[in-house]
Amino acid sequence: MPTQEYAVNEFSLSTQPHFNLLRILGGWGNVNGPGLFMIAGMSAAAVFGLSAAMIGSTIWGTAALPFIVGSSLGFALGSTRWYVTATKEALLQLDNYPSLLRLHLIANFPWKPELGRKGLAWYTSDRFNSSWQMRSMLVVGWLTAQPALDDIRNRTEAELVESYTRQGYTDVEELGGKPEDE
Repeated sequence: MPTQEYAVNEFSLSTQPHFNLLRILGGWGNVNGPGLFMIAGMSAAAVFGLSAAMIGSTIWGTAALPFIVGSSLGFALGSTRWYVTATKEALLQLDNYPSLLRLHLIANFPWKPELGRKGLAWYTSDRFNSSWQMRSMLVVGWLTAQPALDDIRNRTEAELVESYTRQGYTDVEELGGKPEDE
């Protein structure tokens, strides 16, 4: 591998957010928590399926059908858990960033022109929690808003770190010393 290509790969690997493998396996690409919850859904399917297979083979001497039933049940339960958690997170983010989620809802549902006609005050968690259709639309908007929400979170974190760093330097300077370079 050429040195420059190695440096680029090393840089891109070190700058990627945590759990990229889990995001890919979860099938949600850029989603933080929900990708992990889809992994939990798949692992629930595996655990339920293998448990049912062991029980089925002990009782009936066969494991195929118990595995299929158990893994299907496990995936359904895991996916339901993911949806419930994603809905709660989407409602929370709607309260925090209504204009961002409004933008993504309008972009994702162009056949619903009423979403664009409503003002920002209309986009409340109570309204979107009123029916399963509204909750589902909000989850879709929240999923597509993830890159922007990640960017907001990263910038906020960087500002906090910078603030703490400046505060630490100020405290050292007030004591008459200089911060040491490590």
